[in-house]
Amino acid sequence: MSTTLAPRTGGKVLIDLLRLNGVDTVFAVPGESYLAALDALYEARNQIRLIVCRQEGGAGFMAEAYAKATGRPGVCFVTRAPGACNASIAVHTAMQDSTPMVLLVGQIARGTIGREAFQEIDYRHMFAPPITKMATQVDDPRRLPEIVHNAFRIAISGRPGPVVVALPEDMLSETCTVEDGRPAVPVRAHPGAADLAALRDLLAAARRPVMILGGGGWSAEARIDIAAFAAANGLATAVSFRRQDLIDNSNPLYIGDLSSSVEPRLVQRIKDADLLLVVGARLGEMTTRGYTTVEAPVPRQTLIHVQAEGAELGRVFQPDLAILSGMAEFATAARAHQPVDGARWADWVGQGRADYLATQTPDPYDGPMDLAVIVETLRDALPDDTIITLDAGNFTGWAHRFWRFRHPRTELGPTVGAMGYGVPAGIAAKLACPERSVVTFVGDGGFMMTGQELATAVHHRIAPIILVFNNAMFGTIRMHQERDYPDRVIGTALTNPDFAALARAYGAHGETVARTEDFAPALERARAAKTAAVIELRMDPDVITTHTTLSAIRNAARARSAAPA
Repeated sequence: MSTTLAPRTGGKVLIDLLRLNGVDTVFAVPGESYLAALDALYEARNQIRLIVCRQEGGAGFMAEAYAKATGRPGVCFVTRAPGACNASIAVHTAMQDSTPMVLLVGQIARGTIGREAFQEIDYRHMFAPPITKMATQVDDPRRLPEIVHNAFRIAISGRPGPVVVALPEDMLSETCTVEDGRPAVPVRAHPGAADLAALRDLLAAARRPVMILGGGGWSAEARIDIAAFAAANGLATAVSFRRQDLIDNSNPLYIGDLSSSVEPRLVQRIKDADLLLVVGARLGEMTTRGYTTVEAPVPRQTLIHVQAEGAELGRVFQPDLAILSGMAEFATAARAHQPVDGARWADWVGQGRADYLATQTPDPYDGPMDLAVIVETLRDALPDDTIITLDAGNFTGWAHRFWRFRHPRTELGPTVGAMGYGVPAGIAAKLACPERSVVTFVGDGGFMMTGQELATAVHHRIAPIILVFNNAMFGTIRMHQERDYPDRVIGTALTNPDFAALARAYGAHGETVARTEDFAPALERARAAKTAAVIELRMDPDVITTHTTLSAIRNAARARSAAPA
């Protein structure tokens, strides 16, 4: 607790509270609505890095990805109305991805609220749950310690998520005398002895169990503990969408990821399971293939659902056993609990692993750019603790299928499917872990949404490698068009710049690759550049997923249309 009670501006109190809560980096686009906080950041510039971004959506994505990479709340400052609206995409991402984040929004002066003043929005309504865990406003600088503490506590407790705090500009410049209080600590539930005993009884009665890992709030230690629990019980283990880094993919118990392009045999295995132990995952639409592999409200399989937030238990799926617990708390307790004999389902696990390994053999392709070989080249050239950041789009299927995630916090991708995430996330990941290699997978569409953050990378000397998958279209939407409305394509074609030349214009390294054999030397030059680097991959637009082509999808749709009713 602070012992010095010198008068401070609200802005100074706020920045001191960020320091108290362990914040070392703030992402921002500056605005006149929080000048007093910026002035306090000037005083704290040796303790808190200010990363100035080019658009609030990019700044918010960086804060969200920084939280994923570090396990600590990401903090973002934006100005009122337009800035907050731009940042809202990152807030929604943090909520659906269960990522701890605090968005600080400059607000109009208190005396003008309610008059539809210049750039006025009521952020408590705009960001009300469920887009956040909480949205609030500080009208008295003396309440900053109380409200900021609560904001951080809520962001990191239970199911992690975003909190928005609005800060009237005159409140930030007002002087007050106030204690700082204490740093926020997470509040998480622990599984009870009865929960663990019931879990063991249900597991002992199973013959085809599968554990599914997902959600947020995982520490590196929790990941080790849950792997030890899986090993002791011989449990086949899958992961939810974009959570492949929750278990070493080389683990013989790992059977694959429930992603947008999930392997059909894994889908069938989940359907055939007689027990699902779901730890952390909400079992959302993507993970359950539209709530078909696991049916709502009562699944066919026996369901044990472990969640950090009580409101999530039974909200969609009615489990046979609901366990309210933080991820680390459950993993530690489960590891210490007496295991069951998993020998009777060893063949079930072995077949699941064999099915996964079969997916690692690429489908035949004789075109100029083999994206499976591109990923294999990355695997051969880069350390296995490389951080992969993903945008939204079909091109990410090659990373999901062929990259082997071996270490925690090495897959940073939006489960919400937000385009424009990849480039800011790559910058934030490299900032959080400068000693690690960072590679971004982004499509041409996503790059054009936030690619201007290359200027942020160059300005702050941050050096991710960015792979731009250029097929001159919004590929995922085009795929759906070809499937549902063959020969009626509209609105998905793109005219793109020369991405390598654009990168060089920003002061980054730029390369263009159109043939498989040219990628390895381009990658080597990008790594040697010691600056942000863009490698444009001019891919065959017909190659739409790791398994099929647009032509095949179109022809199948035509055949369905021509078939007699």
